[in-house]
Amino acid sequence: MSGFILVSHNLSRAATLSALYESILSRRGGLWISWDGKTQAISSETPHPLHFRHGHKFDTLSFPLSRGEVEQGYHHYVHQGLWPIFHQRPDLARFNQDDLSQYRKLNESYARAIAEYAMPDDVIWVQDYHLIPSVKMLRTAGLTNRIGLFFHQPFPAGVGFSAIPDWSWLAESLLCCDLIGFQTSQDMNNFLLWVESTFRCERLSVTRIRIHGQIISTGVYPVGIDLEDAHCLLASNSCSYMEEQCRATLPENTILSGGHLDDSAGLPYRISAIEVLLRHHPDYTGNMMLLQLASPAAGYTSRTAELSHELENLCGEMNGVQGTLEWCPISYLTKAYSREEQAGIYRASRVALVTPLMAGMSLMAKMYVAVQDPANPGVLILSQFAGAAEHMEGALIVNPYDPDAIADAIHTALRIPLSERQNRHARLMKGIHQQDCHWWATRFVEDLSAPESEDIGLMAGSLMLSSGFNGRVRY
Repeated sequence: MSGFILVSHNLSRAATLSALYESILSRRGGLWISWDGKTQAISSETPHPLHFRHGHKFDTLSFPLSRGEVEQGYHHYVHQGLWPIFHQRPDLARFNQDDLSQYRKLNESYARAIAEYAMPDDVIWVQDYHLIPSVKMLRTAGLTNRIGLFFHQPFPAGVGFSAIPDWSWLAESLLCCDLIGFQTSQDMNNFLLWVESTFRCERLSVTRIRIHGQIISTGVYPVGIDLEDAHCLLASNSCSYMEEQCRATLPENTILSGGHLDDSAGLPYRISAIEVLLRHHPDYTGNMMLLQLASPAAGYTSRTAELSHELENLCGEMNGVQGTLEWCPISYLTKAYSREEQAGIYRASRVALVTPLMAGMSLMAKMYVAVQDPANPGVLILSQFAGAAEHMEGALIVNPYDPDAIADAIHTALRIPLSERQNRHARLMKGIHQQDCHWWATRFVEDLSAPESEDIGLMAGSLMLSSGFNGRVRY
């Protein structure tokens, strides 16, 4: 039986995706390869030290990165360059050659770690655009393993990918994958149309192409949450305490607004929607509140501080104009809450406003639904441009650029009778149960592990062990 290697950016269990990876690996076993979250001085001639740990349910292989790899390769090249491109904001993208060099080094660190420990029959699952170059580096090192890459981010439409300077070397690495997974059918189609318009290739089926002699499969694998994890969060004392505090101090009509503090969050439109709601329905004055959670630490952009300041000004202006001595329409909180505390806030909120301008999935939407009381659930309002909108039947779908539409949806959500709220919640939970994180991983890994009969010549004969990586037995 072939082994399983999952490769991600960070081992931090505090992050939502890392918690999902841990749950998946705990059930199926395998090796988790990732940065250990530490930086240290590392010379270009000295390989990064690798720390292998044999665990009860799965193994981990971690390593430090240099400050340049983290600051320039990750924070600059990925989040100031690639992130805007993938979120349809090329005008915000910033690239330079020093950042590109560190991004290459970052991926060389991952490729070296993978090649050191990968066995010939392991399937390798690489997570997200942070690590695109590592795929070709592994091929150049001589690995013929089945390699899949999953995009947690949306894939840019049209020729958006070509806005990346030196985009061709990233594309060459993408085309070394055996399977590329996407959150939505729109993302997959964006990729396939871009490939067909850019390269000479043959479309073998709706989801498969042959290019440069290799067959590349694509597929839609919407990432789900871990329901057992949601139940553990609900059972925690921190969750119960936070829920009690919210219900005791916040209005019954509390509208939760969260998400990362970045240019795709669409937070100003949500604040404008509250102004529209109060203008059209003044009876909400004093008995509703937008609870805006926006921890700067959760931001992905160099503009985090600037965006935080802009949001503070918008909230302050709104509260000054619309508020009273006893009440403010918006509560803007920048504190970072634990996942347990977040679950308590979610559970106590009557409505969740999840309206990013662009998002790969939005796991917050799924977690909000999962922690609701089925007997008295809240209502989810979801952006039509979030990947979750393609799969979450039962949510109210809105245009995140339209404050009037958002205001109408909030008014509708606050007026939906209990029976309809229960019905919507049941439909949403059905989808969350069917497509949880284990379904996501099983589908992707099974598809990756089953090569097509036409998949021949995965470059095994033409590649040389030119990088100096040495195989190592894993126990």
